[in-house]
Amino acid sequence: MKVGFVITNHHNEKTRPHGRDLLVSCLESLKQSCEHPYEVFIVDNESDKQLTPEPEHYHYIEDQSKGGLTYAWNYGIKWAYDEGCDIIMNINDDITFDTSINSLIEILKTHKHRDVSVYGPVTNEGGTSTEHQWRSGVGENIIEATHMPFKGKHQGYAINGFFYAFTKECWEKYEVDGNFFSIDIREAWGGQEEEFHCRNWPKGLKSFIVESCYIHHSKLMDW
Repeated sequence: MKVGFVITNHHNEKTRPHGRDLLVSCLESLKQSCEHPYEVFIVDNESDKQLTPEPEHYHYIEDQSKGGLTYAWNYGIKWAYDEGCDIIMNINDDITFDTSINSLIEILKTHKHRDVSVYGPVTNEGGTSTEHQWRSGVGENIIEATHMPFKGKHQGYAINGFFYAFTKECWEKYEVDGNFFSIDIREAWGGQEEEFHCRNWPKGLKSFIVESCYIHHSKLMDW
């Protein structure tokens, strides 16, 4: 079973000078932590210069304003799927892994709702915009978040888009014309999770928070 990590990156010497450092830190923590076979798919969302030499799985987007963050996410997710990944982790570059990532992978391999669900880790308090995922460390429970409200937004918004994990079967069920998330530019920078859940929970989509997986989220997007 192959795991695909889709990492969206952006670096700009003036507005986001730490972008490449975040990517290096993310990749190094993944290398030290993940015990499963995996491939990395880097989607570079209009950095001021491309990576050289290019990694094996690297795609450069020249103008992020045309499609926003969701275009980068959709591109990377479809790419990982086409490369035969059984589990896809869609993440931003401003996170740090530890060995608890292996727990999340094992759950996606065996969980009874894995074909119709998206999964998120717990994360540091204040480091994400979804309060249901805030923890100081790992726990034991798998909490269904499908109908959890979030600050007046639609139910199901309880898992933050900085880290979405799902199986290829889930992608096959909920993609639309090869896209997992909306391609509407109005939703590209802040409405991704809400649109995704509003569109799909009536079709049976479930979402879960996995307490046994803890991810540190720096929340340094600045895009």
